Amino acid sequence: MPEKKAASLWSIQARAFKIPYTPFTHNFWVLADPYGIVADQIHGLAFDPEAGTTKAIGNSSHFLLVVHDPTISWSLQPDQPIETCISGHEATIRQRWQAALNSIIAINDLKLTYPNLWQHFYKKNSNTIFNTIGQIMGFTNTTELLPTWAPGIKQVVSQELIAEYCYK
Repeated sequence: MPEKKAASLWSIQARAFKIPYTPFTHNFWVLADPYGIVADQIHGLAFDPEAGTTKAIGNSSHFLLVVHDPTISWSLQPDQPIETCISGHEATIRQRWQAALNSIIAINDLKLTYPNLWQHFYKKNSNTIFNTIGQIMGFTNTTELLPTWAPGIKQVVSQELIAEYCYK
């Protein structure tokens, strides 16, 4: 009987995409079903307003947007760093995930500029989105979840938005 109970648990995972040829990572969130299959993902990505598309890496002519999309396949790597932050019954886990989804429009309405490559150490970037979304979901140690080097992770988009949308 315990096996059946464990198999019914959903989870929220912190994951890191290892950026090729660098020591850095792009951290993001995954909602996983009881079988470990990705049900949704939340990323901070560059958005090219001229092309109307998101990009994994951008520049200052792009916006930094929060994107949730379960079909982003490039971010899922074998042996990538993964930390399960919480697991539980689907309804409980989805409530926490929903807090993050509820904040997306407000964060994107800030129209943040994506940094140029050399600015990632001191400007808000995709790892800042990771930290902000993590805090909104109620995780307090987001900067220490993964053993990675993720520039921008110690910043947040807005303390006010974290307070407004935080999972309770």
